[in-house]
Amino acid sequence: MIKGCILPWIHLFGDVGGTYRLCCHIRRGAESAAPSSTPISSVFNNKYYKNIRKNFLAGNTPGICQEVCYDKEDLGAESNRQQVNKRFAQFSKLQDATKEDGSISNNPIYLDIRFSNKCNFKCRICGPGSSTAWIKDAKYISQFKNSPKIRDYFTDNDDFWEYLKQIKDSVKYFYFAGGEPLIMDGHYKLLQWLIDNNKTDVELTYNTNLSTLIYKNYDVFELWSKFDNISLWPSVDGYKDHCEYSRTNFNWDNFEKNIKKVRKYVQTVSCTVSIYSILTTVELIIYLKSIGISTYLSILDTPTYLDCRLLPPNIKNIIIRKFSLLKKKFSFSESELINFNKTLLYLQNDTENEDYLLKEFKKYNQQIDKLNNISFIKIYPELEQWYEII
Repeated sequence: MIKGCILPWIHLFGDVGGTYRLCCHIRRGAESAAPSSTPISSVFNNKYYKNIRKNFLAGNTPGICQEVCYDKEDLGAESNRQQVNKRFAQFSKLQDATKEDGSISNNPIYLDIRFSNKCNFKCRICGPGSSTAWIKDAKYISQFKNSPKIRDYFTDNDDFWEYLKQIKDSVKYFYFAGGEPLIMDGHYKLLQWLIDNNKTDVELTYNTNLSTLIYKNYDVFELWSKFDNISLWPSVDGYKDHCEYSRTNFNWDNFEKNIKKVRKYVQTVSCTVSIYSILTTVELIIYLKSIGISTYLSILDTPTYLDCRLLPPNIKNIIIRKFSLLKKKFSFSESELINFNKTLLYLQNDTENEDYLLKEFKKYNQQIDKLNNISFIKIYPELEQWYEII
């Protein structure tokens, strides 16, 4: 049985700026496992990781994990902790081998290295820290306080590539996200390194917006053909115009065309549930089911002013009824039903600081609408009365 979370025993996460955190759900600006100046080979058994492991083994919850996972679970939603514990349950024995000081003898088994914040979308739930497409417009958005820039720490970092040689025999999983991984030079450099070093017996998992399948001179399909296990988790937040509104530069027709090209690699589609996506999540589920693909609903962590719980009760009731009809009309796996039900439980909760968050939402949304010459009410007419009185 896994105590707490398995990630500190198997997983090394390097953010786009080269800092290290326990996982990508830990908020930027929160305490990090190690700064970018730290040699990567010293991170996995440093004082921070050892203390985290000892806390989990003692039944204590680290503060940085409380909000992003445990609080979410208390509200009925499925957390990243629960997901990874199910996926990597076979490594629970590593916890039993932990030394008294919290150190472990194994190398990381699971690498999540974010090569860059390069991205071609300007998603409203995102920002310049994770998308270079936001850089030009960031100065017009008051919520984007930090000076945005293109970041690429690992692609040409000799320290990282030397470390990869050291852990070659133990690493089994790579996760690619962004930014948009399919337009990152570092991603293709890593795939070629794995091929050249006869390390193709690994699992490659992607969170991708699926907009670009041809990049420079790289043929991603040719590269993927060398590997034993490829899993794509395309991200689509809502259906058609709702997704196009919240993810500037997203095109539904292009997505539909590309998902058919990569169909054999797609495990499920991930939909981040927010104010923008929740109204047409059911329509997205129906479309994906029609082409034999499941949908996983992930509750938005940040920014909090886009939390779906901020929607008014009458709209929440409409969404709940839509899901009820969906479950009567179609059959779903047990895991899908659990995911849907947990999402609806979360939706029905109230939020703290609701008035403040709603004002922040409208302020943020109006700034982007002005930049894009578009209207929230035009896309979401059922929310007009609610939106106008915020």
